[in-house]
Amino acid sequence: MTLDVRCGTRKIEPDAVGIDFHPRSAADIVWDLDKIPWPLRDNTFDRVHMSHIIEHVQDVTLTMAEVHRVAQDGAEVFVVTPHFSSHNSYTDPTHVRHLSGRSFQYFTGEDFATFGALGAGRFAIEDVELTFGKNVVLDNAGRWLAGRNLEWYERHAAWIFPASDVRCRLRVRK
Repeated sequence: MTLDVRCGTRKIEPDAVGIDFHPRSAADIVWDLDKIPWPLRDNTFDRVHMSHIIEHVQDVTLTMAEVHRVAQDGAEVFVVTPHFSSHNSYTDPTHVRHLSGRSFQYFTGEDFATFGALGAGRFAIEDVELTFGKNVVLDNAGRWLAGRNLEWYERHAAWIFPASDVRCRLRVRK
């Protein structure tokens, strides 16, 4: 079963369980995602889809802990968010965070000793990809640099060759 977090007016899959704060959304559950715990059972979902929501929540670590709680062991978690170098990251005044491709390493425990109340290593990164716009020269240069070394790209070239979005696939480990 799929959980579509902040599904908006159309869920990622017709039979997905949608949760969203807006009463006119396609959500099955209308809920403020900053109110933890969410009204969902533990270990229910084998897939969690979070498109353009993580940058809006007040506490990313609590939100990811909640995703971990409601997901089954081995569940796939797909997150899309504007890259910090994208103008879209700053255009929406409701964005609370500006994230990078490397931000998701925090939830693996590779860079830090703990991940909130859960401890380290509760997610494994399956894939991190940056998307770019439609400028053939600049975007291809950014794509090439990010593909060679994401950390170097984000430290040295992201403001010269800005990305559009971060697309990250995580795997839940319990």
